[in-house]
Amino acid sequence: MERNEFIKSLGLGVALVCAGTCLSACGSKSNDPTPSPAGGGGGGGGTPGATASIDLATQLTTVGSFVATGGVLFIRLAAGNSTSSFVATQAACPHQGGALNWVQASNLIQCSLHASQYTSGGAILRQPNDGGTTSALKVYNTSISGTILTATIS
Repeated sequence: MERNEFIKSLGLGVALVCAGTCLSACGSKSNDPTPSPAGGGGGGGGTPGATASIDLATQLTTVGSFVATGGVLFIRLAAGNSTSSFVATQAACPHQGGALNWVQASNLIQCSLHASQYTSGGAILRQPNDGGTTSALKVYNTSISGTILTATIS
């Protein structure tokens, strides 16, 4: 095989591989315009039946404190270590997956991305400021064993 023929055949092979990759990537795009909530740090809500836990000996020690772990936002609403003193919701906003934070001064949950607001029971107080819409937050059942507060993701 001559060098010229080799370069032509190599170029054709690379072009076919690139074309196949591009077509494959284009074909896998979803037509669903609804973004899915982000997982990880903020979390989208986790796997049904799974649990997320925190240690009340070191976390949520003051009223108004909150922490997100395992896709769950834990909030201390009142003093004492009974389940009624806490609430556990999904940690990511249903709109576009922004991290949710407890705003103690206003007694509400707010999205850090588009400022959606929710009650501690998950009801919508304010829609996102980008013109989109959101849905109510998932609220999880909690239990306490010793100093461990656990939310069951349903």
